[in-house]
Parts: sequence; structure tokens; C-alpha cells
Amino acid sequence: MIDLIIPIYNAVDTLPYTLMSIRLQSISNLVNIYLIDDFSSCSYDEIINEFKDLNITYKKLEKNSGPGVARQVGIDVSDSKYIMFMDSDDLFFFSDSIKMLYSKIEEGYDHVAGLTFYEKNNVQFYNEGDLHSKIYRRSFIEKNSIKFNKTRFHEDNFFSNLLLICDPKMTIIDIPIYIYVNNPNSITSSEWDNEFERLEILLSNMRELILEGKKRNCDKKMVLFYTAIKIKYFNRLWDKFTSEQKKIFKKWLKEYDIKLEKYLTNTNYEVIIDEICETYDY
Repeated sequence: MIDLIIPIYNAVDTLPYTLMSIRLQSISNLVNIYLIDDFSSCSYDEIINEFKDLNITYKKLEKNSGPGVARQVGIDVSDSKYIMFMDSDDLFFFSDSIKMLYSKIEEGYDHVAGLTFYEKNNVQFYNEGDLHSKIYRRSFIEKNSIKFNKTRFHEDNFFSNLLLICDPKMTIIDIPIYIYVNNPNSITSSEWDNEFERLEILLSNMRELILEGKKRNCDKKMVLFYTAIKIKYFNRLWDKFTSEQKKIFKKWLKEYDIKLEKYLTNTNYEVIIDEICETYDY
């Protein structure tokens, strides 16, 4: 069986479409759905009743804590062999999306990733997102104590990178599995609309990943690789920052002991990543 964990927060308008997408999956009978309500102000009783043919477990948190906490609660209260994550406004790409991931992980992998489809500024993309379009073997997550932290943004990136530095047996299916829907009312689009303010959380998570890597005695180059590739993200945003924001960002780098300042504005990413992996004071 597969536990599909979905954090929900005031999602009455979008959740029915997400559940319909699950209902249309060819192996929906193998899916246990865990709706983890992050202290919504609305009721989901009517929606859950509408989809009573699905195996749905509903749990409401005692306070609003963010999607990472909700996902971790979902992991803790579920118990199937495999785990997947979905957001309450997203959809599956094909009716066989879950089946393709499930069939592959049954071959003995700890982690199987597909592609996520999304559209931004009228441009369509396919990429390997941090958390979705993937399936995870529960025993690997539990054996390595892989958990979400409590930050309200980039917690999915932290979870994914923590899993990867633990060196799972993994493979990638080069097929779109999942559709990320750009919902203007989501936490990504509303509460965290200022891209700059997100970066301190990302840097904090990067520092936590490095410390976890040391504590767990993970491969140094693997930990540094997932630290180094963030320079692409920083440099893509760099020209958008004001002079004051650039000063603040450099201050954050020092506060979180992320030694990447000399690579800012350098776009020779392959050389940068190789150098960081070889020379970073880990």
C-alpha cells in the first residue's frame, strides 16, 4: 500500500480537484490518503463524504504550524510500505502516474522520482521538484531518521536533500508524473511573496543540512554538492536585490557560516560546484 500525505489549509475550493485526480488513478485502491488539516477555519466533512469511495484518513492539527509539520504528522500517523506527498491544489499528470512510480520502487529502490510539470509566466517546464512526483520507501526514511524541519518555507527542499545525502538506492523516470498548479492563494504565493525574505530560511536549512551531514557521517562531497548547487539559485536572483538587500544577504551568509560569498555573480557553475566540493571548509 501507498500512503499519500496531503497537508490542507483552507483548501475547500481546490481539494475536490486533487481528490478527483487521485480517484482517477489506475491503482487508487492501493492508496491511503492522509489529509492533515493545518488548523483550517473551514470544514471538509462534505468533501470527504463526497469521496467516501477513497480510503481517506483526516487529522486536524491543534494550531497552524506550516506544511512541513503537517507532512511530518502524516508520516508519523501512517504506516504503509511506501510514502508519497501531494499538495491540496495539485493534480496527477496521467491516470497511471502513481502506478509508474509504484511499479519502479517495487524493483527494490528506496526512492523513485518522476518529473513535475508547471507553468510560469506562460512558459511550460518539466523538472525534478523537491518533493512531489516521487515515491519513498518508508523503511529507508525511518532507518535514517529523515524528518521535515519546522520552517514554513523550503522545508521540502531540506527533506529531499537530507534524504539524498543518506545515499538511497534511487532512480529517475523521465516522464511527467505530477502537475504543480500555481495557486495565488497558496503559502508560496501569498505569505512568502517576497522572494528575498525566503532566503534566510533557505540559508538556515543549508546550515542544518551541513550539520546533519557531519553528524551522520555522510559523504562529504555529496553534502557539499547539495549546498553548492544553491549558488545557481542565488545568482539567478542577485540582480533583483537592492544594494541594501545584497548587504543583508552577505550578512546572513556569515551568520549561518555558508562560505559562498566569493561565488556570487559567477555563472561558471560546473567549475564552482567542483571547487566547492573539493575545497569548502567542511
